[in-house]
Amino acid sequence: MAIIETSKIIVELAKKGMTLELQEANMQLREEALELQEENLKLKAENIRLKEKEELQEKVEFKRNVYYREGDEIPFCPYCYEKRKILIHLSSFDKDNPKEQICHCRECTTQYRVVGDGDFTYWSQRARVR
Repeated sequence: MAIIETSKIIVELAKKGMTLELQEANMQLREEALELQEENLKLKAENIRLKEKEELQEKVEFKRNVYYREGDEIPFCPYCYEKRKILIHLSSFDKDNPKEQICHCRECTTQYRVVGDGDFTYWSQRARVR
């Protein structure tokens, strides 16, 4: 995208009075400006998405050997968060028996056991993470 160069060509052609060439250069300038607008919109959208992701990550707190997000009672997998920077809720196998509760991550398949005081401990091998 050489929008500045195209603008200079348009100015020179206008000085010389070359209308056909001037119209073609003007069309090219408009196309380049539209491409810049599209790229700008894409970059703005990506910037918003990245800021939202960063804000989400900043609201995560480590306690009881897992991660929690403010206002969310379901813990997140510490392996996925620390290694891959993604938040994946842990799923519970047995909600009726809190003393022997086993939770697992659907993403990396790591299992955690909830011990008597409510802390999470590593319980089983994780599968290979993509």
